[in-house]
Amino acid sequence: MKFKKPMAFHRLLTALFLGLFLLLPGPSGDVQFSNTAQAGFFNSDLEIFEEVVGLVADHYVYAPNYKKIFSGAIEEMTRSVKADGLISDASASGALLEKGDSSIRYRVSFSRSENMHAMRSVYQFLLKNFRETTSRDQLETAGIAGLMNALDDYSVYMDPTNFERSMRDTEGQYGGVGMVITLQDDRLTIIKILKNSPSSRAGILPKDIITQVDGQELKGLGIQELADKLRGHPETIVILKVLRPATGISQLYTLEREIISVEAVEYKNLDDAVAHIRITSFSKQTNDQLEEALAQAEQDHVNKFILDLRDNPGGLLTQSVKVASHFLARGDLIVTTRGRNPKDVQSYEALYRDNLKDRPVVVLINGHSASASEIVSGSLKDAGNALILGTNSYGKGSVQTIFRMSDGSGLRLTTSKYYTPSGIDITLHGIVPEIQLEPDLTEGRGEIPGLKKHRGAALPDGSIRIKESELKKFMEKQKVKTGEDADLWVSFAKMVLMNSKHTTKSHALAKARELVKAMHY
Repeated sequence: MKFKKPMAFHRLLTALFLGLFLLLPGPSGDVQFSNTAQAGFFNSDLEIFEEVVGLVADHYVYAPNYKKIFSGAIEEMTRSVKADGLISDASASGALLEKGDSSIRYRVSFSRSENMHAMRSVYQFLLKNFRETTSRDQLETAGIAGLMNALDDYSVYMDPTNFERSMRDTEGQYGGVGMVITLQDDRLTIIKILKNSPSSRAGILPKDIITQVDGQELKGLGIQELADKLRGHPETIVILKVLRPATGISQLYTLEREIISVEAVEYKNLDDAVAHIRITSFSKQTNDQLEEALAQAEQDHVNKFILDLRDNPGGLLTQSVKVASHFLARGDLIVTTRGRNPKDVQSYEALYRDNLKDRPVVVLINGHSASASEIVSGSLKDAGNALILGTNSYGKGSVQTIFRMSDGSGLRLTTSKYYTPSGIDITLHGIVPEIQLEPDLTEGRGEIPGLKKHRGAALPDGSIRIKESELKKFMEKQKVKTGEDADLWVSFAKMVLMNSKHTTKSHALAKARELVKAMHY
């Protein structure tokens, strides 16, 4: 993440995931912070829309197509009215809107100022003729939605509520009770209790089901709505009614909210001087938690690492740089970002003099590993400091900057693309592992995330392909657990690390190839 000099207001943050509960969201991009936007002073109508247009004009990674974005905005604003009697007609000379005896002609061009005039004219026409069925906010929000639809998929407008939530989540902390929930069979089920949290101290367990919050039944309530009810200011009270399926007994729990730090890093000593470190997101807390894990690894006399970035959708750019820096030589290039302006180029290098660059590392990735995860895995791969094992990553090579609008809403806007140290844009095929674990496509099995997108990717020289079925048979032959709770990827990664006594990637690949020869039956 790159901090720019403040202009008028404080720069704020965005989110990666919902924090209170665990999801697999789409990749959210590598996040930077920027200023509060400012609109024109001459008219309060469409003020936020004008702010958005200004930010797109100044900061969007591609030169904006004003005809496309204003056409989308006007079409969506017109569509939002949902009223009978509105007639719309378009021709080469322009467009016509009619409602009874009232009509307006407008034309969308490649001129920002002309299009803004047309936008205001249509806005006033709709507001005047459909005052009973629409509002200023509704029309403006629809216009912003139409504008954003004309940009890339990662540029998003957030209303004040969602923006506030996103800022809180990116911090990696929130006021809550310390549980991870999901929706199973239309029931809000707890899947994890965070250590040293109000929920753990109260004795709430995974698989328990929340049926009431503060006396309100939760039937039909979505996860986000429940999250909003469970969260709140520290030292406030929430009362939960919880059903324990194992006993069929429901119980009331009175919990006092406190600051909860999201567990972004999970550490496990696998013995034989090998540690498994899983990073689930790149929030503000990630590097601090990683340093705690590495300190524990030192106490455990670990000298080989499995860095697990599977299902990690990304997060803060600065955090990806810090994480990668632990496994690279100081000064090694990690990532380069390039904006619309040829001069807008920023290179990020490894930061730490004390590092683990000489320790063997295997990085695990899959089709849900995106953005910041790809920066880390791509930099370690290009530096030759790690073997990449798994399936192609998602392939999201862009950076978003977060802008706070004057009304408290927010804009996540794609402002640059990023490139690996070797200059590769990973958008097309993602990070391509040297050891490819190929799923066995069986009847009834859905499309593997990212597989279709990346089928045309060329494998790196000397790379290895392994079928999941071959890996499972091999592990069974080696007396390694292969049941539902077993993680074959981690087991094989450990085997690769144990089989290589040297830290060079070429040597590790050669040893891994010897293992693979024994897998083909």
